[in-house]
Amino acid sequence: MADLISSAAVAALIQVITIDLVLAGDNALVIGLAAADLPTKQQKRAIAIGILAATALRIIGAGVATQLLEIVGLLLAGGILLLWGLLEDVARPSRAGAASAWSDEDARRSRRRARRRGRSPS
Repeated sequence: MADLISSAAVAALIQVITIDLVLAGDNALVIGLAAADLPTKQQKRAIAIGILAATALRIIGAGVATQLLEIVGLLLAGGILLLWGLLEDVARPSRAGAASAWSDEDARRSRRRARRRGRSPS
């Protein structure tokens, strides 16, 4: 019983509830968009079926994730893959600099064209 009230358990519970709320909001948005074009009577049925399907898929997904996390070394392998992706992103040159250089070049071309036409660049 004391393990359920520890600060780590409470923090884990808050994280799960937060993730669940985010996923529920996302599901509600998708279900609402899917049912928006239906007649009113069918909307209620589509929303109910969507909620039930989303709940069932979330339960199944949690069960599969729980089983996968019991595989020895899978969490370590996932962490290594994440670290590899991070290092690859850090080592790659930034695309932000290339995008701003392209934008600056476009601005220069635009000013040159405007000067040739006798207009002031905007």
